[in-house]
Amino acid sequence: MKMTVESNLDGVAAMLKKRGLEVGGRVQRLFTNEVARYADPYIPMQQGALKNMPIIEDDGIIYNTPYARYQYYGKVMVGKAPKKLTERSLTYHGAPKRGAFWDKRMWADKKSIIMDMVAKEAGGRAE
Repeated sequence: MKMTVESNLDGVAAMLKKRGLEVGGRVQRLFTNEVARYADPYIPMQQGALKNMPIIEDDGIIYNTPYARYQYYGKVMVGKAPKKLTERSLTYHGAPKRGAFWDKRMWADKKSIIMDMVAKEAGGRAE
């Protein structure tokens, strides 16, 4: 039995755009904004610069402070620049909710809520 299959990928792009699923589309922006919003209570905060000044892009969130990296990994750094990483863990104001690896901990807690929002925005349902 012989079969011929033709495909039109232009139709796929149009379908994705209609649902807001194109790169940088409304679903991507919703997802990124919701991740930032739900991550907020998990981000370390003493004076608020790290927590209150994220740069939210279509496909990511940047925490642009000089200490963001070591706050994220949760290890004490010592000495003069360049500082040396130690094995001592940081202590956080607002712990245990606020602390290292805030995105991973938020995702473990809020994944289903965010995925439901994204699925609803895209016109489907979350699995």
